Amino acid sequence: MKSVPPVSGLSRSAGLVAVGTFAVGLLLWVCGAFTFFSDHDAYPWYAKLVLLVAALVIQLSAQLRPAAAFAAMCVLLGLDAWWGPSLPLWIAMSDIVFLCAARGSPTVRRVVVATSGAVTLGLAVAGVVVGSVQVGILIGLVGIAFLLSPVTYAQSMIAARRAVEAEKAAAISQAEADRTAALADERRRLSRELHDTVAGHVSAIAILAEAARDAADPGPIVDSIRSNSLAGLAELRAMIDVLAADGDETTTVRWSSLDPLIAAADAVGSTVTVDGDPAGLPRRTEAVLTRIAGEALANATRHAPGNPVSVRVEVDVDHVRLTVSNRISATPRGAGRGSTNMAIRAASVGGRAEGGAVGRVWTVTATIPSRGDSRAGETP
Repeated sequence: MKSVPPVSGLSRSAGLVAVGTFAVGLLLWVCGAFTFFSDHDAYPWYAKLVLLVAALVIQLSAQLRPAAAFAAMCVLLGLDAWWGPSLPLWIAMSDIVFLCAARGSPTVRRVVVATSGAVTLGLAVAGVVVGSVQVGILIGLVGIAFLLSPVTYAQSMIAARRAVEAEKAAAISQAEADRTAALADERRRLSRELHDTVAGHVSAIAILAEAARDAADPGPIVDSIRSNSLAGLAELRAMIDVLAADGDETTTVRWSSLDPLIAAADAVGSTVTVDGDPAGLPRRTEAVLTRIAGEALANATRHAPGNPVSVRVEVDVDHVRLTVSNRISATPRGAGRGSTNMAIRAASVGGRAEGGAVGRVWTVTATIPSRGDSRAGETP
């Protein structure tokens, strides 16, 4: 298991703490509080200066070698115990314990925690034996303050750091999942666009070409083939323009875009009757109605050529209802991608669409809000 990586800026702050501890030691020296017991200060001035410099060097080395610094400080405190003990050294030890617990390996942290606990307990017991219970308790509290409290603070800091890293990793993972979902949605949208812009016109062209081979006068059928080819190309160009644009423009179609599909149906004997017009409705609503009606017309021409087709648009205050019906020549094989696309188109503006057979008549119905839907959705 790797050690916890250092926090950015910890090396600089650790250096400042080491220098600050050195300055505090000088102040304690000036104030006569260099040792815990002012009546037991056996150090000459040069010895105190050596101790402060040694503590500074050990603290600075703890940034790179926390285990070696902890061991060196334990030796220094052991030597200081008889002539001191010196308060600046214990302050420096507190900082080294923190660095070991915060930046050391798991093994180093366990050794530091065990040693700090053992030293605290040993000093408390020694205080009770040499002095009294009160002395033992006070010494134990001092050990807790200088040795165990830094460990607790370091562990809290590590936990907070790991929580931040976990949140960051979760945010990155969520962003990647959102990106993947967005790409999948975009692929599905483009698939529906290609289906709607190409499949209907190409199917009509194939049916018309088949009919033109046996027609006595193929001229009108050829004209319809050309009309569907041009309409399909125009919609493909519009889609390419949207994909190449920098903005978020949406591809829309008008009700008049049904004319080539109506002409193709008429050319193979499927007379189309249109009753109603979504003129005056929002462009998005009109585009959805056109897409659904175009898919229904293409399916009727493909699967039931020669049978009349009825297209009815009814608009009231709140909703617009589209009904496309035609007689069927054989039992339908079930809903395909077109039926799914129609339902998705209607749902994109808060409506619904479905198709099915009633007797020998296949009917597609779509009901959507007549004033559109304000929700952000896919391109109709």
